[in-house]
Amino acid sequence: MISRRKESLPGRLANARFGFTLIELLVVIAIIGVLVGLLLPAVQQAREAARRSACSNNMKQMGLAVHNYADVHPERFPVGWVGEFEAGEWHGDEGEGWGFAAHLLPFIEQKNLFDLFDLTKQVGDNVNAAAIATVVTGYLCPSDSYASGDIISPANSTRRFARSNYPGCFGSEHMAGHDDHGGGGGGDEGLEPGEGNGIFFAGGASGENAVSFRDVRDGLSKTIMIGERDSREGHSFWQGRIDGVNEDMTRVVGVGEHVFNSNDPHFEDFFSSHPGGVSFVFADGHVAFLSNGMSEALFQSLATRAGGEVVDGSY
Repeated sequence: MISRRKESLPGRLANARFGFTLIELLVVIAIIGVLVGLLLPAVQQAREAARRSACSNNMKQMGLAVHNYADVHPERFPVGWVGEFEAGEWHGDEGEGWGFAAHLLPFIEQKNLFDLFDLTKQVGDNVNAAAIATVVTGYLCPSDSYASGDIISPANSTRRFARSNYPGCFGSEHMAGHDDHGGGGGGDEGLEPGEGNGIFFAGGASGENAVSFRDVRDGLSKTIMIGERDSREGHSFWQGRIDGVNEDMTRVVGVGEHVFNSNDPHFEDFFSSHPGGVSFVFADGHVAFLSNGMSEALFQSLATRAGGEVVDGSY
């Protein structure tokens, strides 16, 4: 009997079938789904953290470039964009004027690109066509989820421009003639293009009407210089003011009249695709991530260079 049982075991094993039951397979699939659900947000957060770090590094390089520019042009910022002087005022709403970011190119290791420009010509002149369509990755935020491309052909223009995510700060009041606020004069209609109360506004090609370090009486570390703007309301440009394009001046600079990432956005505002806030470069060159929910009054105080506001730095 014992020998018969021993002989029958191999036959039984040969006829046995090994594998997962349907229930076991479903359990395994469910466990994998739970793990993916737990890991995917963590992966996405890690990727966004890397993109935000790259964006901050871009902005830090711009801050250093401004100070290197100031070493060459004694303690003076570049003008926001080149305008025309008429009747004792600098007008930035006529003609095409090269922007501050174009003048920073030699200081962010882009001198070869800068040398391609003919600054005596209009920004959109044919001689500058190839250069103005050159993408500068240091001027792009990798988190801009609203961007449709890095090279843009704006409405009313047959020219192509590389976009930017980093406009300068005009100040705390909107610009006269801006499409969102109507046109016209100063006072309640806004500040003239050459009279911004921030760091960047219209001036001369040789630095006339530029802000100097001593003009920033609120303190370099308490004055916003450059901010983020994603492409949700349209595209910004680093080259300068482009004639015949909507929002021509505020494609170069932004305004701190409204708090960033507001629910009632204007094109001139600052926006970010980073969760929770927006990165800004201050006039001393440091970069700070300002959180959503900041009061409009505090943000306006940071946007002015000599408003006399008391800012304690807890922001």
